[in-house]
Amino acid sequence: MDILDKRAFYLHEVCNCGGIRAASEHLHINPSVISRQVRSLERELGMALLEKQGRHVVPTEAGKLVEDSFLAQRRLNSELSDTLSRLNNLQLGKVVVSVGDGFVDSFIHDVMQKVAEQYPDVLIDIRTGIYYPQEPHEMVANDEVDIAVTYGPVSDPRLVVHSFERGPLCALVAPGHPLAHAQSVSIAELARHKLIFLPDVSGTQRFVNDVFRAGGQLVTPAYRCNLHSISRRMACAGIGVAFMTAAAAGKEVAAGELEAIPIAHPMAEASQGNLVRRAGRRLSPAAGYLWKVMLSMQ
Repeated sequence: MDILDKRAFYLHEVCNCGGIRAASEHLHINPSVISRQVRSLERELGMALLEKQGRHVVPTEAGKLVEDSFLAQRRLNSELSDTLSRLNNLQLGKVVVSVGDGFVDSFIHDVMQKVAEQYPDVLIDIRTGIYYPQEPHEMVANDEVDIAVTYGPVSDPRLVVHSFERGPLCALVAPGHPLAHAQSVSIAELARHKLIFLPDVSGTQRFVNDVFRAGGQLVTPAYRCNLHSISRRMACAGIGVAFMTAAAAGKEVAAGELEAIPIAHPMAEASQGNLVRRAGRRLSPAAGYLWKVMLSMQ
């Protein structure tokens, strides 16, 4: 069996997404296509590769072996492609970067411009992690992206991680909001207002959830959206309180559209961002330059 055939790819996507239907939505193909391909692979190997676990589908021991072999071979192919590009001194190519939505503005203005000048013919593919079933650092470990910019603590021996401070977590409110003129705001006070949350897979939202738990508050948001930019616009409209660092909302704060109120809790006093790449992987010239540019800005 060619472990890189389409059937192994579909198995990998089902394992990542937790089910055939979720994988089909992610890949934008009919679920019957995925199901048929996985069954074909099971027939060839003579054993089950998936099993039910609650409401999700997980790989069997054999399924994990097949998926691990698929990922290992894909990694080797990726490294071979990078090496051949360097040997031919190619400037063309692609760099895939997973950038948390809260970092997108600074990445575009401060990083992409420099990379575009140095490597004008390289395609830079930007992906925001909350649209994918995996967390950004897992996408790096599996060679689905070259580099990730993430929010919150990351500890994984498969990765090279450079962490940097992002400043305190703040409550973002419109100038007319009752909290607008506060020097700081407590967790208990925030719980009395309408809150705007991001998806729980977002690094920012995980940090917000941890802060509320540490403050002894169980809260239910009034609104939830999938982008930092949308949550900022909602806060600008005065309908609720959004959460991120003042740097992430720098444009709206500078324009007077939002006030960034520090949250009065020790856990919220500092937040962490990370630059992440896979340990042992040799980046292409363009990806290596992009990595150096981002490091120089921390």
